[in-house]
This record gives sequence, C-alpha cells and structure tokens, in this order.
Amino acid sequence: MRKLLFLLLAFSFSTCSDRTRDLSGGYFLREEGAEMVDILSYSSTGREIPANVISYNYDEDFIIACQQPLKSDNIMYTNTQYFYGRDSIYYWLIVHHSKLVLGPLSKSQFVDALSKYKVQLMLDRHPYD
Repeated sequence: MRKLLFLLLAFSFSTCSDRTRDLSGGYFLREEGAEMVDILSYSSTGREIPANVISYNYDEDFIIACQQPLKSDNIMYTNTQYFYGRDSIYYWLIVHHSKLVLGPLSKSQFVDALSKYKVQLMLDRHPYD
C-alpha cells in the first residue's frame, strides 16, 4: 500500500509542468513547457506579458521581455492588440515605480522606451536557462 501511494505521488508531481520564478516588483515568470512561458503579476490589478516569452531580464526597477505571441487568443490574458500580426516578435517594458506596462512594442519602440526610462538591462535570460 505504501509503495502504491508513493508511486501515485511521484506520478502526480512528475506530470505537473508548472514552474515559477520570482522576478521583481510583484511579478513572476511562469513556465508551462517551452511554448507557454508568461510573466504574471501577483496583484490582481497588474498587467501580464502573455505567452510566449522567449527572453527576459529584470532588476529592482524594471522587467524587460521579448515575446512571440501564441497563434490564437487565450482567455487567460487581457485582450492584446498585435499591430504587426502574431508572426512578429514583440518587446515589453515594465516600469515598477510608475506601475507602467509598455507593450507589445516594436523593436524601435522598445529601444526608445529603454532610452526614455534609462534602462540598463539587456535581454539575456531565457526561461529554460
């Protein structure tokens, strides 16, 4: 009986693919496999960065992310307008002190936002690193 219970517990933990990683400013990275990585807020009023986050970085003041949108809408996320279509790469900036979430941005808009807010981060972290 104990062996059966152990096997059931081991199986239930092995099938659970969710992993989370605390970032900053009340946000966390959630991983549900390679195609479902997003950045969510612990606060019910915070905006999210929808899946699929492919690169990110953070410090105590900012979170930056690069995202390849999912092919279709997911009801879990706030309605997001992708102006260049879902096949494009988008960028995001979260400014903690003003509770501002900028995105989805084009590369040039992202570079401008990094300059405006004096962000010194680079997109060098990947969810599965």
